[in-house]
Amino acid sequence: MPPVNPPPNRLDAVKPMFSARAALLMLVAVIGGALAAAIVLPLWAPTLSESLLGPEPKAYWYLARSAGLAGYLLLWFSVAFGLLISNRLARAWPGGPAAVDLHQFASLVGIAYGLFHALILLGDRYLSYTLWQLVIPFGSADYRRVEVALGQIGFYLMAAVTLSFYVRQRIGYRAWRLLHYASFAVYSLVLAHGILAGTDASALPVQVMYIGTGAIVLFLTFYRILTAMNRPRPAARETA
Repeated sequence: MPPVNPPPNRLDAVKPMFSARAALLMLVAVIGGALAAAIVLPLWAPTLSESLLGPEPKAYWYLARSAGLAGYLLLWFSVAFGLLISNRLARAWPGGPAAVDLHQFASLVGIAYGLFHALILLGDRYLSYTLWQLVIPFGSADYRRVEVALGQIGFYLMAAVTLSFYVRQRIGYRAWRLLHYASFAVYSLVLAHGILAGTDASALPVQVMYIGTGAIVLFLTFYRILTAMNRPRPAARETA
């Protein structure tokens, strides 16, 4: 019996470079590491924590900011390679299968950085986030509630899109493909979150990064739309 909704090309059928078990273990390790650094270290080793962080610790805030920027770049990298694949430009560089692997790898590692970006804030004493405020959109009442929620919603959508690689055969190719269109919403939400809520958004290098990466995604998106519009349609079958 032929498979339901078979993919039109072999690139869409490439298996994830990480097994589902390996991906889960990596995410669990990131969650455990962030919680240990933010909660366990100050409780079990307060002297060590104070010597590292000082009376007004800002290390957690710096870690959250750097992880947020790294997570954004990984998301951009994933979206850009996804567009290269759909535009068939990846055949020229770096090659179709390599582009698929890079696309999936960047997505998964981007989730890890997103988790760390949020959970490490549990150790910050200035904002004093609770776990509830970090995981529930619009739960942050003290610091740019809506702007922070954009990033939270974008993260959950990104996780759904990325982890759909592992259930592609169960949900069918068409459903998986439609779910992947949410990548545009993910990128827009995370970009807005970084610009509106990011502490470093006013720095010139960060502004240049946002403008440059956003322009590339916009160009690749319009290129995809134009190539799809100009693609010849199959001739209609004649009826007797």
